Amino acid sequence: MINLDTAVANYASYENVSDTATSKLIIRRREFEDYCSAKSREIEEQRLSWRYYHVDQWTADQLKVLRKRQQPPITFDRTGRKIDSLSGTIRRLRTDPKAYPNTPNGEQGAEVATQVIRTINDASFAEDLEVECCRDALVHGIGVDELVLVPGDMGDPDLRFAYVDPRTFFYDPRSLRSNFQDVRFHGVYKWVDLDELDTLAEGASDLVADQLDSDGGYWTAFDTDKENLWVDSRRRVRLIDHWYKRGGMWRWCLHTGNVEIMSGDSPFFNERGMSISKYSAFANMIDIDGDHYGFIRRLKGPQDGLNQHRSKAIHIMNTRQLKIAQGAVDDIEVTRREAARPDGVLVYNGDPKQLEVLQPEQEFLQQTQYYQDAKNEIDSFGPNQQLIQEFGQNVSGRAANMLQQAGLAELGPFLKNFRMWKLERYRACWCAAQRYWTGERFLRVTGDANVAQFMQINGVELDPWGRPMLVNVLGNIDVEIKVDEGPDTETVMGDIFDLLMSLNQNNVPVPPHLIIEASNLPLSEKKKLLGMLSQPDPAKVAAQQAIINKTNAEAALANAQAGKAQADAGKSQTGALLNIAKARAEGAPEDPTQPKTPLDYAEQLANIEETQATAEHKRASAQSLRNRDRVTPLQLLADYANRETDRFVTSIQKIADRSVEDFHRGMDRRADDYHREADRAAQERIARLAAARRPAQK
Repeated sequence: MINLDTAVANYASYENVSDTATSKLIIRRREFEDYCSAKSREIEEQRLSWRYYHVDQWTADQLKVLRKRQQPPITFDRTGRKIDSLSGTIRRLRTDPKAYPNTPNGEQGAEVATQVIRTINDASFAEDLEVECCRDALVHGIGVDELVLVPGDMGDPDLRFAYVDPRTFFYDPRSLRSNFQDVRFHGVYKWVDLDELDTLAEGASDLVADQLDSDGGYWTAFDTDKENLWVDSRRRVRLIDHWYKRGGMWRWCLHTGNVEIMSGDSPFFNERGMSISKYSAFANMIDIDGDHYGFIRRLKGPQDGLNQHRSKAIHIMNTRQLKIAQGAVDDIEVTRREAARPDGVLVYNGDPKQLEVLQPEQEFLQQTQYYQDAKNEIDSFGPNQQLIQEFGQNVSGRAANMLQQAGLAELGPFLKNFRMWKLERYRACWCAAQRYWTGERFLRVTGDANVAQFMQINGVELDPWGRPMLVNVLGNIDVEIKVDEGPDTETVMGDIFDLLMSLNQNNVPVPPHLIIEASNLPLSEKKKLLGMLSQPDPAKVAAQQAIINKTNAEAALANAQAGKAQADAGKSQTGALLNIAKARAEGAPEDPTQPKTPLDYAEQLANIEETQATAEHKRASAQSLRNRDRVTPLQLLADYANRETDRFVTSIQKIADRSVEDFHRGMDRRADDYHREADRAAQERIARLAAARRPAQK
């Protein structure tokens, strides 16, 4: 819709046009009038759709018949509730856009592009805007918004998305594509006072005032609800923001039918450098005649049946027929009034069988059955209650995907059109940011108000050699923008993340870095969290150092014990030699010059070898103790790791078995409920048929 607050930022750079543009203005006005005449049937259906959405579901002729029949006009609105339910469910499936790099080293640029698009969406309250456009498409058949430039405080303009009322949107009636890419013109129109025109261009009200009395006028069916013609008695004019394509270039023109206020070229371009319009629209459905329509067309019949059958059933409940023999009552009109009263008194003459009060029970049952059929027809359209109740709980990606497929299968074409529309909007705002965001600015990259984290774009820093270097220049980033609708796109990493979270909730030790790697966090957040995990814990470092010190102390003790054993061995060897010497001295003759026999030398050598062998055995035992002290901690760690691995595998098997059992149990329960409902419905139908046959038999 034309936004007078932001229009100055978009159009202020253009001057007023001269009278030489008269021929061009005639073409613009003819295009608008062609839309009004060619799309009259579509506009009438859209008006009716909005009335049904706002619980205005009885026509004047129907109300006249009901008043004559004294039948209450009961309205059980389920159409509006179904539209709101569909809109709310689609909102819960919404996810933020994400950019992916087109080059091997473009991860940083993709993150910058993602944050730029999300910043523009947050500033525009895009989530609420998308809900409004989604509701418009469900009811009206068309959803529209616009991309505008607003004055910024960074030396360059800011970008915003603005809502457009589809009841003021017009387009090329030859368009047959759901994304309106084949239109040659489109725009919006609204009624404005003359003094409001001066906010767009100085002197515009004077130009228009001269043409107020010479305009015959043309209007749409929406104007008949409020105002008509191009000019009304309050000195207001229809202002049209007309965008049209000529020679491959989109241009715009602000005019009031007979007066062109200003015009210019489109300031927006796509990723290929081609000119685009600021308006972005998508259609829900297009019929064989080229008319756009919403889901009200499908729900209108069941809703009419719902209202009419319920109203007729209540009328039957309050209606009684009298079967009276001639002369059984004194005054038929008095008897009629008394029979209609809940505490009426019926006075009759003669036989009581000559006066009988009849109530059409069979017709009441039929009206109730028709009402239930219409109600089920509306309730079964789109997402079911099970999806609405269970979605959002702690379920796996596979389970969420199954729920969505069951509830959103009928909305496939609409969801496709809605998703492509959002994707085009995100691409358009990214291209506009690359073109118009030239100044340095900082983008907030976290939703936590207590943690200030910002990303710099279009900045200048110094490299390690002191030379200026550009930082995150938007014009140098090449990315591909994508958007997913909730968790319906099931990926391997998503299943891995769900499995790891399930194991962690069941007290199975899962390393934190595995959960972070499998999550859908941005690359910068993953690096920051992994860096925090890589920092050593002081308590764990102290405990490990204590274990090392204890191991070193035990090794030193073992070495000391081995040294003591070696000293004892040396002492024993020395004592043995001394004893041998003493024995030989005591048993030797008086003559000291007597030589030793070979037997003596052999015995001495044997004793020395025995002593050396004993010392070597003690040294080997000490070395074995030292080795055992070194190996024991490693063996303990290996045993602990084996036990944890066995416990982890066992837990996974138990969880998998439990999941399979729960799935089969749920499927069995659903099958039992289905058969039970089918049996109950069959019994009710048999009972109704039996009740219907009994009056016929009598």
